[in-house]
This record gives sequence, C-alpha cells and structure tokens, in this order.
Amino acid sequence: MYEIGGPADWAHLVDTYPFPVPASRRSDWYSTTGQYLDWFIPDRVAVAADYDGVHLTVHGYLSTPGVAIPLVANSGATVLAGWDPDATFWLRDGVITIDDEPTEWRRTSDRPWAPEPNSP
Repeated sequence: MYEIGGPADWAHLVDTYPFPVPASRRSDWYSTTGQYLDWFIPDRVAVAADYDGVHLTVHGYLSTPGVAIPLVANSGATVLAGWDPDATFWLRDGVITIDDEPTEWRRTSDRPWAPEPNSP
C-alpha cells in the first residue's frame, strides 16, 4: 500500500510512475493553479505492479489537492484532484475479500437506515 500523507508523497509517486497528460489537464489545472505546465499523473498500471492500492490520508487530503506540485525527475508538475479524504484506490483485483454475504441497506420512513428485509 502506498500512502499519500502530503505533497511530497504525491510528487514521489508521480515521479516514479509518470504518465503525461498535458492536453487533457491543461485547461482544468490552469483554472485551478493559474499555470500552464507539462502535467503528469501516476500511471496506475505501473503503480499496480508494485502496490495493491494507494491511500490518501486526511492530512494528505488537506495539504495536497488543488496546487501545482513540482516534480523532480520529470520536467513538469502534478495536481492531486478528484480524491476524498481517507480514501483508498485499489489497483489490483482480489485484494479485498468478503467473507460473508453483504447486507443491503435502505432508507425507510420510520428509521433513517434499515437493512433490506431479504438481506442476510
């Protein structure tokens, strides 16, 4: 599991597994950062060769998104965008197993949430 606790962790991940996205992110990230740069994101297929998933800590979420983060090994920058706090993106199938049947929940008029009647 690779953990992002701040901008340096994100930059290291992108520098190690770079995937250039200059045209697809140019206008969005210019609107966010005010900079035209060569933009990179992590190559998820390459990351999956070494890690089961990537976890963004709450501190990482609060300190990293929305800013241009310069890269060291690549000429350009990156932006962390589209993540939730304390989220994990699983990159490999079969990493998470469910030992039992899942319970489906629904909202009801008398209770905010209740298990579906036919759930185990």
